Amino acid sequence: MTEVSVPLEAAALTRRGTSVDRRLNALPIPPAVTIGFIGSLLVISADTETLAVVPLLGAINETFHMTSAQGAWSLSASTIAGAATVPLLARLGDIFGVRRMLLISLLFIVVGNIVCAVATGPSIYIGGRAILGISAAYPLFYAVLRLRAGTTGGVDRISGLMTAAMGAGIAISFLLGGFVLDQGGTVRHVLWIMTALSVLVLALAWAFVPDSTTRTRSSIDYLGTILVAGALSALSIGIGQGNKWGWTSSKTIALLAVAVVLMVVWAMWELKCQDPLLDLRIMRRREVWPAYLAAAAIASVAIASTLAISFYVQTPAAVGYGFGGTVLATGVYLLPVGLIIAFGGSLMGPVIGAIGPRASAVAGGVLAAVMFFWFASNHTETWQYIVALVILGLSYSLTYTASMASFLRAARPGEGGMLTGGARVANTAIASLGPTIVTAVLTASFIPNTAVPRPENYDYVWLVFAASGLVIAAVALLMKNSPIDQSLADKTQLIGDSTELEVRS
Repeated sequence: MTEVSVPLEAAALTRRGTSVDRRLNALPIPPAVTIGFIGSLLVISADTETLAVVPLLGAINETFHMTSAQGAWSLSASTIAGAATVPLLARLGDIFGVRRMLLISLLFIVVGNIVCAVATGPSIYIGGRAILGISAAYPLFYAVLRLRAGTTGGVDRISGLMTAAMGAGIAISFLLGGFVLDQGGTVRHVLWIMTALSVLVLALAWAFVPDSTTRTRSSIDYLGTILVAGALSALSIGIGQGNKWGWTSSKTIALLAVAVVLMVVWAMWELKCQDPLLDLRIMRRREVWPAYLAAAAIASVAIASTLAISFYVQTPAAVGYGFGGTVLATGVYLLPVGLIIAFGGSLMGPVIGAIGPRASAVAGGVLAAVMFFWFASNHTETWQYIVALVILGLSYSLTYTASMASFLRAARPGEGGMLTGGARVANTAIASLGPTIVTAVLTASFIPNTAVPRPENYDYVWLVFAASGLVIAAVALLMKNSPIDQSLADKTQLIGDSTELEVRS
C-alpha cells in the first residue's frame, strides 16, 4: 500500500493552493476561523437555504402565481436534480480536484439563485430551484477539509467545525425570511439576499479555499450515475407525493417499486464496475455505512421535528392548542436548536476524541429518545419547546458530528469526494422520510369541521421521533472506532512539486 510520509500541510497543497495559503496566512485571523466562516456562509447558501424558503411558501406561491402543487414541486426540484449530480460532482472532485468542482458547484448556486430571483412564473422559478440542486458544494467542502486533516484529532475538529457552521446556517435561515417580511420586504428581496450571499461565498472560496495534490485516475461511471439518479428521483417523487396520491395508489406503489429495482440493479453494477461511482466495497466498512445511516437519520429527525414544531407554533390558539405565531415568531421559537448546534459543534471535537465516534453517536441517539418521550406529554408551554430544542441541538451535535468524523477518518486521500457524496445519497434517501411521516401522522385525523390536526396527533409524532432516537442509537452501536487513514486510495497519485513530496511504497 502506498503511504505519504510528509506532513498534511505539504501534501494538501497544489501550486495554486500555495498562493491560497499565503492569502490565508496574511489575514489577521486564524485560518481555521476563516474556513469556518466560509463554511457557515456556504451552509446557508447551499444546504439550509430551504429553511429560509419553507416558511415563505405561501408568499412564494402568490409571487410566482403557483398552485400549492407547484409550490411543493419547487421544494422537491432541488432534491430530484441533485440525485444525479451530487454524487457525480463529488466523485469528479477526486478525479479533477475538489477545489475546481467546489467552485463549479458554487457557480451553479449563484445561477440558480439569480434564476429564482428574476423568475416571472412557475416554470422559471422551479427551474431555478432545480439548478440549485445540481450543486455538490456542501459534500465537496467536507472533502476539502478532510484533505487538510493530518491527524485523527484534526478530522474530529473539522467535523465539529462544519456542524457548528451548520448550526449558524440553520439559525440564520430560520430568521431570514420572516425578518425580511416583517420589515416590509418581499419574497424577491429574500431571494436577492440569497443571491448576494452565494456570490460572496463563491468569491471567498476562490480566494481562500485550498486544493489537494491528490488525483484519482479513474474513468467516469456514467451507468452508475444514471441508475442511482433514477432510483433517488423515483424515491423522492414517490415519498413526496405519497400523502397526496395515497400510499396505496398505483402511481405511488409504481414509483417506490421502480426505486427499489433501480437501487438493486445499481448496487449489482457498482460491485462489478472497475471504477464505480460509489464503491460499495469501501462503503461497507463499519466506519462508513453505520455512520451514513446515523447521520441521515438524525438529520431526518431534526428536519421533521422542526417542521412539526413550526406547524404547532403557527396553529391559531382559538382551535384549542397552538400559539398563533407569525413566520418570524416561528423562527424565534426554532432559534435555540440552531444556536446550540453552532455552539455544541465547536465543542464536539474534544468529546469525540475522548470517547470515540461510536459512543458519541449513541449518546446523541439516546438523548433524542429521552427528550421526545418527555416532550410527548409536555409540549403546551413555551419553555418546554425551548428545553426540547436545546436538547435536540445537543443530540444532533453529538450524533451528526461523530458520524461525519467516523467516515472521514476512514476516507483515504482520493476517496473524500466519493465518501462525502455517498453520505449525501444516504441523506437524500432517508431524510425525505421525516417530513412525509410528520404529514401523514398529523393529517390522519382532524378537529371536527376544520382542517386542523387533532392535538393528540402531535403526541404520536413525538413518540415516532423517540423511537427513531432508539434506532439511531442501535445503528451507532455498529460503528467502528478507527484512527485516520492517510494511505492513498487505489489509483490515486500525488501531483505537484516532487521535491516537496516524498512517497514510498
